[in-house]
Amino acid sequence: MTRQPRLGLVVDFDGTIAEIAPTPDEARISPGCAESLDRLSAKLSVVSVVSGRSASDVKEKVGLDGVTYVGNHGAEYLDGGELTVAPGAEEYRGRIRAVFDQLRTIADDPGLFWQDKGLTASVHYRLARDPGRAEVTLKAALNSASGVEGLEVFWGRLVLELRAPIGLNKGYAVRKLAQDHNLASVIFMGDDITDLDGLRALRELVSGGVLEGLGIAVTHLDSPDRLLEASDYALRGVPEVEAFLKWLAAAAANPSP
Repeated sequence: MTRQPRLGLVVDFDGTIAEIAPTPDEARISPGCAESLDRLSAKLSVVSVVSGRSASDVKEKVGLDGVTYVGNHGAEYLDGGELTVAPGAEEYRGRIRAVFDQLRTIADDPGLFWQDKGLTASVHYRLARDPGRAEVTLKAALNSASGVEGLEVFWGRLVLELRAPIGLNKGYAVRKLAQDHNLASVIFMGDDITDLDGLRALRELVSGGVLEGLGIAVTHLDSPDRLLEASDYALRGVPEVEAFLKWLAAAAANPSP
């Protein structure tokens, strides 16, 4: 696959090239991953970091100029300093904020971390004294908040997300990146339930003969079985991602004849 002239690499951020941190603000990219992504960005058709974070946030976390940053699960794209928003996403900004503000009023707790990311919003409950109870509280708050029915509600790993109900996810991002860059092959890597859309979209593109692809699950102790089922290979945590990206960067620099 490294011999393909139009190869793209698409990776998740949290849990894939950065260890999961107590709060999103504390996450840091692995130095080894950063070095390899920098090298790969000069060799591949596109290197993209796709995240539930805003595009500007993930760019600040990664800090590489040659990378395309996809934020808010495919709702926004930051490439070469130019930000573009997916069609239809902007009109939901106010509705997402209104529901988010209601949830914060109803269910606020010192252990909850609230993120208004503009085009999406998240509530992290990893630091709650009782995460199970926090989830129950958030579900009850959703039932009493007005306007929720007009949004997509998504539950990830100890996080609740509010999104526009227009199909924007990491699968949409994979398809868009493949089309925009006329890719012949794609490697996608991710570790969470939110990455299932990317893995499944890649599998559909491969089975439809659109391109070649490799879906890689990055596993942790609490990884869901469906993540493995949707992938072709698995790597254990960020250290094995580091090793794989180092190998890929070397292979891209010296492709076999």
